[in-house]
Amino acid sequence: MNMTGHSRIVSIGNYLPDQVVSSADLLDEVHSESQFGIPNTFIEQLTGIHSRRFAKPDEMPSDLAIRAGRSALEKSGLHPSEIGMVLYCGIDRDWVEPATSHRIQRELGCVNAACLDVTNACHGFSNGMSVGDAMIATGAAENVLVVTGEVPSRVVHDCIKDINENPTLENFNNKIGGLTTGDAGGAVILQRASQNSGVKTYRFTSQGRYAELCFYKFDSTGKRRGQMLMEKISAAALHMHKSLISESYRILEWQPKDVDFLIAHQAGQKVHNRFAELAGIERKKAPSTFEEYGNLTSASIPVTLELANPAAGDKILILGSGSGLSISQICLVL
Repeated sequence: MNMTGHSRIVSIGNYLPDQVVSSADLLDEVHSESQFGIPNTFIEQLTGIHSRRFAKPDEMPSDLAIRAGRSALEKSGLHPSEIGMVLYCGIDRDWVEPATSHRIQRELGCVNAACLDVTNACHGFSNGMSVGDAMIATGAAENVLVVTGEVPSRVVHDCIKDINENPTLENFNNKIGGLTTGDAGGAVILQRASQNSGVKTYRFTSQGRYAELCFYKFDSTGKRRGQMLMEKISAAALHMHKSLISESYRILEWQPKDVDFLIAHQAGQKVHNRFAELAGIERKKAPSTFEEYGNLTSASIPVTLELANPAAGDKILILGSGSGLSISQICLVL
């Protein structure tokens, strides 16, 4: 699926909780050395992730989203009442119903905004941007807040408990990917593109045959179950991106050297370097956040984008991906 963009990013916000948790700490919790002969440096050696942030136990996904959304609002200069739609894109929500975006709307004072949740694993933020763009293109909204709040630390704790209850090497290998994630909030505000800035194209594709590589669900007892086969899902995502990238550059009439920043979903060092390689972009133009913050799931794109600190006029290539498997290539001028 291809879309011509009609919006531009006018501001970006993020929120990263204060608590820092190291990869070594998590492997110590599953006794990786004594139970499996695996040193507590394993995650850092495998992925480059040495720490991540955890939210407070009582913080909900919307709490992180609200902080990120407030930051984006303050930077935009818009009054909350000028937001015409709030799109929440997190994996986790505060409740089954209503949409979590309603609490975000209320707390931020976006009294005139329609509310909608869009969810698609780590890929949700990219999908949310495209939905917001479509609303702007049709005239349904002038300003759209696309926002996410992720608290995968809950899944991390479940993975640790599961490994300790079933301490087999196979179970450890199936769950280890779940220990790479971190909590964060991220947001952008979209409005109609200008002559000099805006999203040029959205390109999406999905392959449901990879759905079992990464999932979490609730069993009949209400217990959270899941797995993340990191190497397999990363290889599939890279293959799918490789099949699209040449055509993306052709549509844009861009060359790799024209790109100022590559903003990619980040699951670890190896796959991040491969993303830069397949896009033909120098590694120094592909800012990374995984080392300090881990895999930020759907918040990865907005957090990395803000921390990159791009300037007006910069050309940005976004490579999104999420379990399912869904990927996107979003090309824009800030």
